[in-house]
Amino acid sequence: KGHKKLIETVLKKGKSAVVAIRDTVIDQSNPYTVYERWTMIQRALQKYGDLVKIVVIPDIDEICYGRDVGYAIRRIELKPGIEKISGTAIRRNRKLQKPVIWLTGQTGAGKTSVAYALQKKIGGVILDGDEMRKSISAGLGFSKQDREEHNLRVARLAVVLSKKNRVIISVIAPFEETRRKIDEIAKPVWIYIKRDVRITKEKPYEIPQKYHIKVDSDHQKIREQVDIILQYLKKKRIIHL
Repeated sequence: KGHKKLIETVLKKGKSAVVAIRDTVIDQSNPYTVYERWTMIQRALQKYGDLVKIVVIPDIDEICYGRDVGYAIRRIELKPGIEKISGTAIRRNRKLQKPVIWLTGQTGAGKTSVAYALQKKIGGVILDGDEMRKSISAGLGFSKQDREEHNLRVARLAVVLSKKNRVIISVIAPFEETRRKIDEIAKPVWIYIKRDVRITKEKPYEIPQKYHIKVDSDHQKIREQVDIILQYLKKKRIIHL
C-alpha cells in the first residue's frame, strides 16, 4: 500500500513512472519471485496503462549519485500512517511458505512420473490427482463444476502444507478459468507438461495460455524434463539446493 501510494502520487499527475523490482533472494522478508512481484504490481497499476513501466534490476543495497544528474531528484512526502507501512516488516512477521509446484497437462502426459522424479531431487509432498479424489474429493464427479471444486480443494490443501513443505501437485486442472482461481489461492509455479493426446468431451483440456515453464513428454525423457524444471526453479531462486 505504501509503495502504491507513492507511485500513484506521480501517476495521478499524468507523469510516467518506472518501477524497478530488485531480483532478491527468496526468504521470509521477500517470499515472492520476481515474476510474482511483477504480476502483482502490474495488476495494481494496470489502470494507468502505458504510464507505467516495470523493470527488473539486480539486487542492490544502496543508491549513489553525484554532481548534476540533469533531472530533478525529490522526496515525496506521504501521510505518517502511509509512511510507516513496510511490506518487508509485515512479511517478516508471517510464516514463510514453501513453493507450490503444479504440474498440469492432459491425461497420460506423464505428470505423476515427473512429480515423483522431481520429488527425489527437491523433496517435499506430492498431491496426486487420483489419490486426492479418494480422499478430500471423494464423492465428486467429473462435471466441469466438480472438476473445478476438486482442483480448488487441492489448492487450499497445498497452501496449508506449504507452511512446512515444498508441495508438488500432479493434477490436470483442465480449465483456464479454474487455473486463474488456483492462482489466487496458492500462487503455484505452473509447469505445463505437453503431450500430443487427443482432447475429447470425456477428457477435456484447455491448453494453458500462461505458465512458468513447459516441457514436452513426446520429445523429452523424464530425466530431461526434471533437469529443465530444476534449472528454472534455481534460476528464479524459487528453491535452493
